[in-house]
Amino acid sequence: MAKFKSGFLHTFLLLYVFVTLYPLFWAFQNSFKKHVDIVESPFSLIRNFTVDNYINAWSSSNIGRYFMNSLYISTFSSIVTIVLASMTAYALTRMVFPKMNKVVTAVFLLAIMVPAGSLLIPLYKFILTITNNLGIKLYDTHWSLILPYIAFGLSLSIIIIMAFIKSLPKELEEAGVMDGLSIYGLFTRIVLPLMTPAIVTVFIINFLGHWNEFVLANVMLSKENLRTLPVAMASMNNGLSMNYGSLLAATMFSIIPVVIIYAILQEKIIEGLAAGSVKG
Repeated sequence: MAKFKSGFLHTFLLLYVFVTLYPLFWAFQNSFKKHVDIVESPFSLIRNFTVDNYINAWSSSNIGRYFMNSLYISTFSSIVTIVLASMTAYALTRMVFPKMNKVVTAVFLLAIMVPAGSLLIPLYKFILTITNNLGIKLYDTHWSLILPYIAFGLSLSIIIIMAFIKSLPKELEEAGVMDGLSIYGLFTRIVLPLMTPAIVTVFIINFLGHWNEFVLANVMLSKENLRTLPVAMASMNNGLSMNYGSLLAATMFSIIPVVIIYAILQEKIIEGLAAGSVKG
């Protein structure tokens, strides 16, 4: 009976992996086909191998520019979020202000429960007001995405890092105090290096969320040269004249960074997510 259950579970998991990965494999192999071959036989294997789709997508369709826009916005927003979240989490975890800490933590927990989509219209009007009335150019710039991305990512990032810091032994910081370290020295020289798994996890969560975000980027950016990769890929869908090969190649460009990050940092991601599950 145990062998039957194990075999059934493995069969189910293999089926799940196949259903999950086949669309990716289908897009990958069709990205090396000519447009005619994709239309005539989308589910067949490659007959006329070509890399023209990638060349055309990168140069003719300006995917290279959109790729760099997404990379810059996602990376910068994630790094700033990590810096702010790590300092805030350390203050809430180690500094003794019990009532104030509980109130601030409750606010961040409440913020996680608010759907980002519900804030789209107020945020759009707020940025337009700042641009038109205060003369601060936010709308139709990358800052109209970077600042909201940082704000939206802070709450969850702080909670994850707080859970990790609680699992760290306080004796390390006490030893640092005995050696004459200030609060800033404790944070930068002792706590921050130990927080690497949590920082990597937070970076991945924020980076992937920013990288794949479409609605806000589509609303805030009207200039073509400022577009992010998801918005640019959506604009390539122009009905009967759509080039499927270039679209699939652009899809691969959007997937490659995610796959590379997961392949390199998967152990740190799991370690960071599991942090604080036992202690704290």
